[in-house]
Amino acid sequence: MKNTLLFLFFIAVSYKATAQITYIPDQGFEQALINLEIDSDGIINGQVLTSDVENVTELNCDPFNGGIPLIYDLTGIQDFVSLEKLTIKYSDITELDVSQNLQLKELYCSNNELTSIDVSNNTLLEILYIGNYSGDMGPFNMIEEIDLSNNPLIHTFDALNMHANFNKINLKNGNNNPNMIIRTGFEPWGWAEPGDPPYASACIIVDNATLANNNQYPYSEWTIYHPYQNYHYANNTEDCFLSSESFAENKIKIYPNPVTDILYFDTTGTTIEKIIVFDLSGRKIMEQNQVNTISVSGLQKGNYILKILSDKGIQTEKIIVK
Repeated sequence: MKNTLLFLFFIAVSYKATAQITYIPDQGFEQALINLEIDSDGIINGQVLTSDVENVTELNCDPFNGGIPLIYDLTGIQDFVSLEKLTIKYSDITELDVSQNLQLKELYCSNNELTSIDVSNNTLLEILYIGNYSGDMGPFNMIEEIDLSNNPLIHTFDALNMHANFNKINLKNGNNNPNMIIRTGFEPWGWAEPGDPPYASACIIVDNATLANNNQYPYSEWTIYHPYQNYHYANNTEDCFLSSESFAENKIKIYPNPVTDILYFDTTGTTIEKIIVFDLSGRKIMEQNQVNTISVSGLQKGNYILKILSDKGIQTEKIIVK
């Protein structure tokens, strides 16, 4: 009996010595794993068994999810090799390395302190949220651009409220599809009024900028929400910057706004190819080709979205019919 117990003891010691460990230096992150019943030993000791995390497919570190504590460092996430959905919001992380999470399909990392993020290894990624949603209360991501050129399955990208810093989306991934949803620009939060000019411009690099600028398929099916921000399409980074300068110089002025009858377009240096008017639900109300004025006298009073397709890109404005 004594020999049997001694044998079992040595087996246990041997297993403990050889069990693979994932180091979790951030106590908030480890407490989150304990709260989520992922860390099997249930104590803060700077580590978890790798076997505890390697089969986890969904991890929600939102502090509104069951009292998750503030997290400063997500080191250890690299061993969550089966992870398909990661939520890390309202934390103080300044870096997020998901290069080893090759199964990742959904990443929600809004309201942190990120200045960049690399998702080039995440070829299965479908949904990415990096924006800010807490009004004047931080933390805030301050990312200037995103490279999705190695993410052919991406269909939803959100970068709202990046405080005018965000200016480039690289979607030249060889698989631009009609289901793309992009959210950028700025929610007003009380500081902007209808009719205010855009506060920034973003360049979207795509597989075929000619089709995109002509509002042809698949780009004609894209949903782009961009309050108080213009956008334009380009084929590459070099064209992106050239297009941005040209777009700013040749921005079409519209007047009067509010308008009761005829809306005029100042097209100096620019050629209008198409004008499309949408209501606020996204329903197309009017479409006219190669015009410098349109009549809105047949429209009901209210707010509308005006999309201007020109030889310099796509410009979107809000108009008020009264």
